[in-house]
Amino acid sequence: MTKLYHIQISQYLKSPAETEVFSTLEHLLPIKFILGEHGDIEVDGTIVNDNKAINNVDGIPSLSLQPSADPANKFQQIETEVKFADDSDVPFPFRGRKVSTRITQAGTILTVRPNEKTLATSKWGPIWVMSKINGVKHFRSALLFPLISTEEIFNDVFNGECFLEMLVLLQFVREIIANTAYQNPPLRASFIIDDPNLHWPRYGFVDYRELIAHAQKEHYHVSFATIPLDTWFTHAATADLFRTNSRWLSLLIHGNDHAKKELALNYSEVMRKGLLQQAIQRIDRLEQKANIRVCRVMVPPHGACSDEMLAELSKCGFESACISTGSLRAHNQDKPWTKTLGFFPAETIQGCPVLPRWGLTGSVKNSLLLAAYLGQPMILRGHHLDLKDGGEVFDEYARFINGLGNVFWSSMTDMSRLNYQWRLEGTICRVKSLGRTIIFELPNEATEVIIENPVTTIDNYTWKVTSADRLIHKITPGEHLLLLEGNDSKILIDREEPPSSSYDKVSLKPTGLPLILRRLLTEARDRLLVS
Repeated sequence: MTKLYHIQISQYLKSPAETEVFSTLEHLLPIKFILGEHGDIEVDGTIVNDNKAINNVDGIPSLSLQPSADPANKFQQIETEVKFADDSDVPFPFRGRKVSTRITQAGTILTVRPNEKTLATSKWGPIWVMSKINGVKHFRSALLFPLISTEEIFNDVFNGECFLEMLVLLQFVREIIANTAYQNPPLRASFIIDDPNLHWPRYGFVDYRELIAHAQKEHYHVSFATIPLDTWFTHAATADLFRTNSRWLSLLIHGNDHAKKELALNYSEVMRKGLLQQAIQRIDRLEQKANIRVCRVMVPPHGACSDEMLAELSKCGFESACISTGSLRAHNQDKPWTKTLGFFPAETIQGCPVLPRWGLTGSVKNSLLLAAYLGQPMILRGHHLDLKDGGEVFDEYARFINGLGNVFWSSMTDMSRLNYQWRLEGTICRVKSLGRTIIFELPNEATEVIIENPVTTIDNYTWKVTSADRLIHKITPGEHLLLLEGNDSKILIDREEPPSSSYDKVSLKPTGLPLILRRLLTEARDRLLVS
């Protein structure tokens, strides 16, 4: 059982928007906020909104913030450059960096005290400082307390455009829960280009041979979301390029017919099954013809996917889906699970793991930094038009990503199998699986392993754990599995689907002529752009 940490908050922090922040963070992390006096409860930290009160805490970590802005003025933000100190108390990957971001101007400048060090500075002066008294950390910030309205989600206050206020609060909570916090997966990344197929060695502005050369030079991987409807023809030499360069290129699945909102419409269960089965049959045909493997990861056309379809994806054997947070929210606005979108390394929605992705416009580098901070895969997506000037756009972002450390670039199958969080309790390793199948490398100290379900699911799955010697153990969440000495440190963890997830094949009407013509014309247009 994970320890629950108690954080005392100022009695003035009780507006609806402030309460919503506390409620959201309590859902995401093992914390409980206590308003005002804490009675007999032992508190682990305190948040105040008066910088003068920072010295009145009793040997526990503290954070002092400016009073919240009027919610009506919340969106009156200004763009500013922030410089983070190159200091171990600044969280990775912001340490030593300059970023441009939006903040709600507080009108307050911190005066750094003799026992404090500056963690972040804006053009007005220090905005985040820290002191250590008897080994206990105390933080002060010139930033306002972040606000989340009842209509907003976590991602609205923690995204590439605006994140600093929430970062200060999150990092304070991380300091408090550090002893029992879960570790995130290693840094990992991929680029995704939607729509290309294997009809020719190039698709529009995408030249597969040139892209392979760029990927080899700058060390990155490009995944192509291909449309199952396009599998009617495969160019042998193009298939050979993918087969012999799987380190740099791979394929995943992009809808079925690429019809408008085809994964978000209000289908019957039978129609959802039939659509996905047809997509898989078409991809099976491509694999047999081309002798290549296509990742069972779904990229819905235009990001449109309902949670009912996500549930069906999991039942059909897809390892995961890859959808931006904005698209997930836009097509599931009435779903309560949207409230916490954007926090975990991967979402688990209706049993389906969902990996985030970001476009190539806006505050892209900030989004990548936040993904690294949260343990999320750094997945950037584009279309062939984004490569009209060559592969340099990917080269630039690859250099930025690789500058963060040792980054694992891979296909989306391998990416999906690195969706987990873990922590060590003595010699017991607790693994929280965020995927249907994961590959996990046990720490040397581990003699037992416990599989835990994600926070966002209430289903109690059975898990199959396969060791290097191919021994298979079935365990339920919370059950201890004793590890044999001398075994390889890597284990394969598979989620066993309930019996109700199996079903007979469903027949689906052939794709209509209008959709076929639309796709052919779209491909012709894309190809003619470079002729």
